Amino acid sequence: WQLPFEDGSLEYVLSSHVLEHCWDIIGTLNEWLRVLCVGGIIYCVFPHKEKTFDKDRPRTPLQELCQRHRGVIENPNTDAHHTVWIPDDAYELLNRYLNPVDEYSINQDAKVGNGFVIIIRKKSANSKIL
Repeated sequence: WQLPFEDGSLEYVLSSHVLEHCWDIIGTLNEWLRVLCVGGIIYCVFPHKEKTFDKDRPRTPLQELCQRHRGVIENPNTDAHHTVWIPDDAYELLNRYLNPVDEYSINQDAKVGNGFVIIIRKKSANSKIL
C-alpha cells in the first residue's frame, strides 16, 4: 500500500505493534522511507517473540521476508501476526539490506517490555532496503 504523502514530506513515522501485521515488511519500510525527509526517523515498536503470545511460533527467516517482498510467497490473509521476530532478526535485515549510509538502532521497549524498538534515520534521498 502507498501512503498519501509526497516523497520526503514527513519528519518521522511512528509505529507501535503494526509492522508484524504487514505481509511485505520490506515494502512497508521502503514506503515509510519514501515519505521521510533526509534526516527523518522511523520509530517502530515491534513485538518480541519470546515476550508475547507468539513465543511458541517459529521465527520468520530473512529469506522469507525477501521472498514475500519479491512476490514469491502469497499472502495467506490470516489475522495472525505475519512476522515473528527477535531483535537479532531485525538487526540481520537492516545490517544486510539497509542503505549503508543510513543509521539504525534496536533497543528493548522499556515502557511495556514486550517488544523492541527499531529506529532508522534516513541519511540520503535514495534510502531503501534491498
